Amino acid sequence: MKLIIFAALLAFAAARPQLEDEPVAIIREESDPIDGANFRHEFEADNGISQSMVGSAAEDGTQVMSGSYSFPLPDGTIATFNWVADALGFRVESPLLPVAPEAEHPIPAHALEQIAFADAQRAAGLVWDEAAGAWL
Repeated sequence: MKLIIFAALLAFAAARPQLEDEPVAIIREESDPIDGANFRHEFEADNGISQSMVGSAAEDGTQVMSGSYSFPLPDGTIATFNWVADALGFRVESPLLPVAPEAEHPIPAHALEQIAFADAQRAAGLVWDEAAGAWL
Protein backbone atom coordinates (compact mmCIF):
# COMPACT_ATOMS: atom_id res chain seq x y z
CA MET A 1 0.00 0.00 0.00
CA LYS A 2 2.83 2.39 0.89
CA LEU A 3 4.50 1.62 -2.43
CA ILE A 4 1.31 2.51 -4.35
CA ILE A 5 0.93 5.82 -2.47
CA PHE A 6 4.61 6.63 -3.03
CA ALA A 7 4.33 5.84 -6.75
CA ALA A 8 1.18 7.97 -7.05
CA LEU A 9 2.88 10.92 -5.32
CA LEU A 10 5.96 10.52 -7.51
CA ALA A 11 3.83 10.46 -10.67
CA PHE A 12 1.90 13.51 -9.45
CA ALA A 13 5.11 15.45 -8.78
CA ALA A 14 6.62 14.48 -12.14
CA ALA A 15 3.46 15.57 -14.00
CA ARG A 16 3.36 19.07 -12.52
CA PRO A 17 3.94 21.94 -14.96
CA GLN A 18 7.57 22.81 -15.37
CA LEU A 19 7.58 26.59 -14.92
CA GLU A 20 10.50 28.69 -16.00
CA ASP A 21 11.54 30.95 -13.19
CA GLU A 22 13.98 33.01 -15.21
CA PRO A 23 13.92 36.67 -14.19
CA VAL A 24 12.96 39.24 -16.79
CA ALA A 25 15.25 42.23 -17.04
CA ILE A 26 14.03 45.74 -17.87
CA ILE A 27 16.48 46.91 -20.54
CA ARG A 28 15.00 50.40 -21.00
CA GLU A 29 12.78 52.56 -18.84
CA GLU A 30 12.03 56.23 -19.30
CA SER A 31 9.52 58.50 -17.63
CA ASP A 32 8.69 62.14 -17.00
CA PRO A 33 7.49 63.26 -13.61
CA ILE A 34 3.74 63.69 -13.19
CA ASP A 35 2.80 67.33 -13.66
CA GLY A 36 -0.95 67.75 -13.23
CA ALA A 37 -2.50 65.64 -15.98
CA ASN A 38 0.78 65.33 -17.90
CA PHE A 39 2.99 62.27 -17.63
CA ARG A 40 4.99 59.85 -19.77
CA HIS A 41 6.23 56.34 -19.02
CA GLU A 42 7.88 53.72 -21.25
CA PHE A 43 9.66 50.46 -20.66
CA GLU A 44 11.07 47.53 -22.61
CA ALA A 45 11.95 44.11 -21.20
CA ASP A 46 14.48 41.61 -22.50
CA ASN A 47 11.69 39.12 -23.25
CA GLY A 48 10.24 41.40 -25.96
CA ILE A 49 7.49 43.02 -23.91
CA SER A 50 7.26 46.80 -24.22
CA GLN A 51 4.80 49.42 -23.08
CA SER A 52 4.43 53.17 -23.39
CA MET A 53 1.83 55.65 -22.21
CA VAL A 54 1.38 59.40 -22.25
CA GLY A 55 -1.14 61.47 -20.35
CA SER A 56 -2.23 65.06 -20.84
CA ALA A 57 -5.19 67.37 -20.34
CA ALA A 58 -7.62 68.06 -23.18
CA GLU A 59 -8.72 71.62 -23.92
CA ASP A 60 -11.73 71.16 -21.65
CA GLY A 61 -9.50 69.96 -18.79
CA THR A 62 -10.41 66.27 -18.96
CA GLN A 63 -7.70 63.62 -18.84
CA VAL A 64 -6.49 62.10 -22.12
CA MET A 65 -4.21 59.08 -22.14
CA SER A 66 -2.77 57.09 -25.01
CA GLY A 67 -0.21 54.39 -25.40
CA SER A 68 0.69 51.01 -26.73
CA TYR A 69 1.91 47.65 -25.57
CA SER A 70 3.64 44.86 -27.46
CA PHE A 71 4.65 41.31 -26.73
CA PRO A 72 6.05 38.39 -28.72
CA LEU A 73 3.69 35.69 -29.91
CA PRO A 74 4.64 31.99 -29.95
CA ASP A 75 5.20 32.14 -33.74
CA GLY A 76 7.84 34.87 -33.28
CA THR A 77 5.75 37.80 -34.53
CA ILE A 78 5.11 40.82 -32.35
CA ALA A 79 1.59 41.68 -31.18
CA THR A 80 1.04 45.42 -30.83
CA PHE A 81 -2.01 47.13 -29.35
CA ASN A 82 -2.50 50.92 -29.51
CA TRP A 83 -5.01 52.50 -27.15
CA VAL A 84 -6.62 55.82 -26.28
CA ALA A 85 -8.61 56.73 -23.17
CA ASP A 86 -10.44 60.04 -23.26
CA ALA A 87 -13.91 61.57 -22.99
CA LEU A 88 -15.10 59.10 -25.64
CA GLY A 89 -14.02 56.10 -23.56
CA PHE A 90 -11.31 53.46 -23.91
CA ARG A 91 -10.48 52.29 -27.43
CA VAL A 92 -7.93 49.72 -28.56
CA GLU A 93 -6.72 49.11 -32.10
CA SER A 94 -4.70 46.18 -33.40
CA PRO A 95 -4.78 44.07 -36.53
CA LEU A 96 -5.08 41.10 -34.15
CA LEU A 97 -8.48 42.17 -32.80
CA PRO A 98 -11.57 40.93 -34.61
CA VAL A 99 -13.78 43.59 -36.13
CA ALA A 100 -17.38 42.74 -36.93
CA PRO A 101 -19.00 44.64 -39.77
CA GLU A 102 -21.67 46.98 -38.37
CA ALA A 103 -24.22 45.39 -40.68
CA GLU A 104 -23.80 42.13 -38.75
CA HIS A 105 -23.88 43.82 -35.32
CA PRO A 106 -25.81 47.09 -35.53
CA ILE A 107 -25.89 49.39 -32.53
CA PRO A 108 -29.10 48.67 -30.56
CA ALA A 109 -31.84 51.32 -30.69
CA HIS A 110 -31.71 51.96 -26.91
CA ALA A 111 -27.97 52.65 -27.14
CA LEU A 112 -28.49 55.05 -30.06
CA GLU A 113 -31.12 56.88 -27.98
CA GLN A 114 -28.68 57.27 -25.07
CA ILE A 115 -25.95 58.52 -27.41
CA ALA A 116 -28.37 61.06 -28.93
CA PHE A 117 -29.40 62.20 -25.42
CA ALA A 118 -25.76 62.73 -24.38
CA ASP A 119 -25.04 64.61 -27.63
CA ALA A 120 -28.06 66.86 -27.02
CA GLN A 121 -26.88 67.58 -23.46
CA ARG A 122 -23.41 68.52 -24.74
CA ALA A 123 -24.92 70.69 -27.50
CA ALA A 124 -26.91 72.52 -24.81
CA GLY A 125 -23.63 73.32 -23.04
CA LEU A 126 -24.00 70.79 -20.26
CA VAL A 127 -21.16 68.58 -19.07
CA TRP A 128 -21.28 65.41 -16.97
CA ASP A 129 -19.87 65.92 -13.48
CA GLU A 130 -18.64 62.58 -12.07
CA ALA A 131 -18.56 63.87 -8.49
CA ALA A 132 -22.15 65.10 -8.61
CA GLY A 133 -23.32 62.23 -10.81
CA ALA A 134 -25.31 64.66 -12.92
CA TRP A 135 -25.26 66.90 -15.96
CA LEU A 136 -24.25 70.44 -14.98
